[in-house]
Amino acid sequence: MKIPGLDFFEIEELVHPDIFETFGERSIHFLDPAMLRTIVAIRKKFGPIVINDWMWGGNFRFSGLRPMDSTVGAKYSMHKYGKAADCKSEKYTPAEMQEFILANPHCFPDLRRMENVSHTPTWLHIDTANTTEAGIVLFKP
Repeated sequence: MKIPGLDFFEIEELVHPDIFETFGERSIHFLDPAMLRTIVAIRKKFGPIVINDWMWGGNFRFSGLRPMDSTVGAKYSMHKYGKAADCKSEKYTPAEMQEFILANPHCFPDLRRMENVSHTPTWLHIDTANTTEAGIVLFKP
């Protein structure tokens, strides 16, 4: 189902299937508005990106909002707080997307952190976690 005000996205793309099964369209309540603005900006710049694709028979279900009891990723992953997404593109590599974002941070004003793509070469992790540092922080997963 389309998310009002969020062109290009279905709610199912952004949440784990268990969360969608329980909350349906109300799953949006768990997603950080800054993260939503960021993924819209990324999709507008880079075109089609995949976050989760489980609703179309794909394998990605943990790339957006994850259940709190999920053992995928870090115990306190920003994915569990609706503040992170792992983006995949058919047109651009994660390195190309990261390079552009770092060179043009003004295009992504809510983006606070990215996993260094040298450690995650098949996806671009973005998140809106609070930091004490200026600019976009690169970190090692």
